[in-house]
Amino acid sequence: MRKIFDIIVLFLIGAFPLFAQEQVEQKGDDEGSYPHRLSIMMANSHIPAADDVNGKKTVFIVPTWGIDYDYWFGEKWAIGLHNDIVLQQYKIEEREGKDVIERSFPVGVCIVGLFKPWRKITLIAGVGKELERSESFNMVNFGVEYGIELPKHWELSVNLLYDSKLKVYDSWIFGVGFSRFLKK
Repeated sequence: MRKIFDIIVLFLIGAFPLFAQEQVEQKGDDEGSYPHRLSIMMANSHIPAADDVNGKKTVFIVPTWGIDYDYWFGEKWAIGLHNDIVLQQYKIEEREGKDVIERSFPVGVCIVGLFKPWRKITLIAGVGKELERSESFNMVNFGVEYGIELPKHWELSVNLLYDSKLKVYDSWIFGVGFSRFLKK
């Protein structure tokens, strides 16, 4: 029950900027008049240091969902709240020791900066925390997104992200995202 409560709170925190923005006067129907972007990402996470729950060492790839909110200040810069949940239990061996830590459906929450140097490419960097019932870790993430514009302010994207749970373990996330740009 506590996990569901935490997820709801995280979603509300992520949605708060939608309601807290001042009214901006819009001119026309151009891309700049749609500063809010909500995204859902379906992905797979590769966790090199992970074992399955039975302790078997394998190539460990697990399903992951992401829910993101971004606010675009202009055509090239944005700030966002990116959240992801790994949909599996696993064990990891810490980098700096031989301790084994069990992870059960961890949720990552990051404040990120986004920079779009080219029309379809977005670079992402941020800091945050991976929350889990037994132990939470600080994390940093870096990524790249390739976006394909669709009609009616929709976007399809392919994402590659690197998450480092500082001094504990790393993961790579590869996913497909569906985004919707919204007006105020």
